[in-house]
Amino acid sequence: MTKAKCDNHKSDPGFLHFAGFRYWTASLLPALLGSTLPFWLRPPGFSFKWLGAIEFLIATVLIHTGFSFLLAWFEDRATNKWTKLRLLVYAIMSIVLACMIGLHINSGLHLNKFVYENIFIVFGISVIFVGVLYVVLNFNFCGEIIIAYGFGLLPVLGAYIIQTGDITRTVYVASIPLVIATGLWVWIEKLISREDDEKKGQKTMIMLFDRRFSGRYIVLALSILLFVTILLAVLSASLTPYALIALLLIGLGWKIVVISWNEYSNSKQMLEVRKKAFILHLITCIIIVTTPLTALFM
Repeated sequence: MTKAKCDNHKSDPGFLHFAGFRYWTASLLPALLGSTLPFWLRPPGFSFKWLGAIEFLIATVLIHTGFSFLLAWFEDRATNKWTKLRLLVYAIMSIVLACMIGLHINSGLHLNKFVYENIFIVFGISVIFVGVLYVVLNFNFCGEIIIAYGFGLLPVLGAYIIQTGDITRTVYVASIPLVIATGLWVWIEKLISREDDEKKGQKTMIMLFDRRFSGRYIVLALSILLFVTILLAVLSASLTPYALIALLLIGLGWKIVVISWNEYSNSKQMLEVRKKAFILHLITCIIIVTTPLTALFM
């Protein structure tokens, strides 16, 4: 093996890279919210289902991993070690295993009387559809929306169904801040990678606007909307009042807006904004996920 080939082999990304490890929190934390939210909403007959919660978290990681591998295959990011065939095999294995776990969960579900008997199957099909829509079809100019709802909403709904055998409007309201936080994070990611995406022929919503508008006004709008939706979720009793602790992050949101407003064309500064957007998403989700547990002591 030549030195060039050795260097190339050493530089091959690992399993976690192709599995989308750095983005797992975007799907895992909403899944946890769906599991903890019933402690606050207290639906009739609720008792926490440990096995169902654990199985759903594992399935969530697997489905996220599978579509991450599929995205790498679709974008032709194969390397010497991670060939296209290997990427495809890992993608299929992860998605199939997630589906098998989902079918096992479905077989043990206890649904409320007026809930559609195949609601969890419909949920699973929706997850696969959203993944395929984004990864394979590269849906024109809607990728950011698909990611935000796919990560921020669907895991909440699935986990909640497992715990309660039901779904209510308040669950949708409770998940909206997570959708917006994910959307802000993804928007900044796409803002940074705009030139690379254009070279690859990819279409993103960022490309519908000029860089100045995307980096200033849309980042501002999403940042404001995040805190507004947290407030509305609390006022509607979809989230516990303790979720208002997340409003203390307004300072972090303001830093994101200020830097992006002035440095939207500065790659180095925008990388710092991306880091702050990740931290904002992480801490916001942790607060929203954990505060329903305070109902255990009320």
